[in-house]
Amino acid sequence: MNRMLALQTRFLAVALLSMLLMPTACTDRFEELNVSPTAVQEDRINEDLLFTRSLVYGALRYTEFQRAQQLYANHYIQYYAMSVDRFETDRYITRNDWLTDYWTAAYADFGMQIQQVINISARNENKLNKTAIARIWKVFIMHRITDLWGDVPYFDAFSGIITPRYDRQEDIYLDMLNELKEAEASIDPSRTLNFGSADVLYGGNLTLWRKFANSLRLRLAMRLSEVAPAVAEAHVREVLAAGNLISTNAESALMRYGRDFGNADENIQPMGVIRSFNEYRASSTLVDFLQQNNDPRLEIYLEPANGEFVGLRNGLNPTEINALDPDDYARDSQIISNLFAPSGLLIYPEVLFLQAEAALRGWGPGNAQEYYEQGISASIAYWLDVYQDLQGRIPASELASLPQLDINQEQINTFLAEPGIAYNPSRALEQIITQKWLANINQGFEGYADYRRTGFPRLTPIPNTDGQSETGGSNVPSRLRYPAEEQALNRENYQEAVQRQGPDLPTTRVWWDAD
Repeated sequence: MNRMLALQTRFLAVALLSMLLMPTACTDRFEELNVSPTAVQEDRINEDLLFTRSLVYGALRYTEFQRAQQLYANHYIQYYAMSVDRFETDRYITRNDWLTDYWTAAYADFGMQIQQVINISARNENKLNKTAIARIWKVFIMHRITDLWGDVPYFDAFSGIITPRYDRQEDIYLDMLNELKEAEASIDPSRTLNFGSADVLYGGNLTLWRKFANSLRLRLAMRLSEVAPAVAEAHVREVLAAGNLISTNAESALMRYGRDFGNADENIQPMGVIRSFNEYRASSTLVDFLQQNNDPRLEIYLEPANGEFVGLRNGLNPTEINALDPDDYARDSQIISNLFAPSGLLIYPEVLFLQAEAALRGWGPGNAQEYYEQGISASIAYWLDVYQDLQGRIPASELASLPQLDINQEQINTFLAEPGIAYNPSRALEQIITQKWLANINQGFEGYADYRRTGFPRLTPIPNTDGQSETGGSNVPSRLRYPAEEQALNRENYQEAVQRQGPDLPTTRVWWDAD
């Protein structure tokens, strides 16, 4: 401590002496002299590295993935249930520290980085495609944020304003839809300069980025089906008429993981890390639905306990949890939560289910039943592809952890004819949304949004035996509370948002949650 103080004192003395002795004639070169040769200057920033980091962290490392997607969304939508007594979100009790971590990471980390990429590349016409791709990725980041909270900083975000205003979710959504439309249209295949290998999502493939933009626009447009159906329909029709969507499992937007990419934590699947914490089990809602309908994905998604698939009920209080043995309940499999498995950010099966819903609503071409059945088949094929890939990549010592699967087309056809699965026009929307929920396993943000929009899938009410649920009972929260720090650090804008949107409570609906 004393040595450090002495060094600091010596440094200050030398610095002051230098300033006193500096000749005034040097002031005509002040700007040149005032630029540190080692400091980060804009002309030294590598936007490719910023873009890679924004992709990897924006897809969520295990830290933010656990605190937002897993402990909130994956439990709210009942993929999983808590099996330890120290985590409250499964009982609809807010943890401010967890939601603050995600908010902060989005605004101060990977969201800020993608904005810097946009700022840098937009100044160079030759980087047109970089700008377009970065704009698309920024929308992906921001749609997750506004879906969780509603009104949030958007137009002032990443601008250097330390107390940004909160924008109406309606305005945010209209701008995001327009951003996707404009960014996709601005991509110019004749210009070869793009992110190349720094693009760990699509490897600089401009065609796939255009498909991702259109598919994301379809997702966002459908989000407005109940609150602004005319706007939703217009965007859906335009996107479907163009037809340039993700059209195979191989074109899905995937963040790929594995130790064969390197030993850093950024290279491993978030759920693979979270699974090792041994803090949750498969929800009885998920397990029961798969079993009751003889779904071939049962053994793809889940690992049995004592040879049986038994799910754990959501929302148990600490006393109830401590009275059971977690080892009696099924858990996520070593396929979907493997360290080498990908994270599906927007996958082909979801695009098929979006087209099924569009056809059901009369907003697009094709047959809803055909899209629905294709979506189920594509979901099974997607995970079988992952299974095959894992067999060739994970260490030989871990192969025994994978189940032995043998699923053929005949089994899939039989499944499609199951009474609870066979397409039924009278309950088609429920079927489409439920199958989308299953296809997006582990990606709870999307299922949570669909549940609030449509009321599907059908979830199991939590018991709330201790009366601690912040929704006042068994109702699933409609949104997350804002971080407590916002009330202190951005109080005026926070209060304006609350007055406009409604109380900062989990029971306040976001704008598009109109049903």
